[in-house]
Amino acid sequence: MLDRFPIDRKAFAGPVLVTGAGGCIGSWVIALLARAGVPVVAFDLSEDKRRPRLLMTDAELASVRWLTGDIADPAAVRAALESAKPAAIVHLAALQVPFCKADPILGAKVNVVGTVNVFEGARQLGVRRLAYASSVAAHGAMEEGEGVMSTLYGAYKYCNEQTAKVYAQDWGVASVGIRPGVVYGIGRDQGLTSKTTFAILAAAAGKPYDVPFRGGVSWLHAGEVASAFIKAVSQDRSGAPVFDQNGAYVTVEEGLALIRKVAPSASLTCSGAPLAFPMHLPDTALRQYLGDYGEVPLAEGIRETHAAFRSLLERGLVDATSLP
Repeated sequence: MLDRFPIDRKAFAGPVLVTGAGGCIGSWVIALLARAGVPVVAFDLSEDKRRPRLLMTDAELASVRWLTGDIADPAAVRAALESAKPAAIVHLAALQVPFCKADPILGAKVNVVGTVNVFEGARQLGVRRLAYASSVAAHGAMEEGEGVMSTLYGAYKYCNEQTAKVYAQDWGVASVGIRPGVVYGIGRDQGLTSKTTFAILAAAAGKPYDVPFRGGVSWLHAGEVASAFIKAVSQDRSGAPVFDQNGAYVTVEEGLALIRKVAPSASLTCSGAPLAFPMHLPDTALRQYLGDYGEVPLAEGIRETHAAFRSLLERGLVDATSLP
């Protein structure tokens, strides 16, 4: 699966610092970079490498320099940057919707202050390549709204976009923001929209599962979004453009039918209301801006993710005894 994404090693004259490297997208980013031979420095709150281990060999993971620290602590972020001396930064550290709702102050510290810390560090150290994760949820904080529900997470992410705009305007710190929709794939094990991935895992484990929402959603492969972030920092940019990324827009019901094609005995259902996120917005503008970063057709992505889960279950690297 990793080999389908085009990573140009020669585009990077120095290491790439990845914040939130232990998360789902972060794990795919460091796996793709390590596989391509690009030097990687991971920055995360802990030494927890269980998600990267699902994607990387021991040798690949050993090649990644792993730094720990709190993204909300400006001194810790500055120290990590000074130690890593990165040529580029992919900023993915964040708390997702349920965690921001449960602790709004911590959510603001991580998602807002943490992002300011990254931009300020890039400004002070002269890092010219920076990409960061916004979210489809940011539309809920905009005037037009796109019919999306408002969440603290979305408000924080929209604040990130405005922060990026000001840093480009006032200090020339260029960046690329990407708003992923529903990401699925190996390593996606938390957050409001992780349930489509759990449906694939349940099918691989031979267990029944109900996805607690229905209707149209984006099916965005984790490797595809990771590759886009890497492509975003593969050259110098200008300004602070932000792009939607949703992969394939397909109903949950249709997605479950595709899972059943690779696992005919799977007992999968969906219930509840559709998600109020604008996941129909196309990836066209992002692809025009970045060029080729790879694409995973949904049927292939589901088949390969199912096969990967089967292998990981057999090796005891994932657990399906209690599916959320």
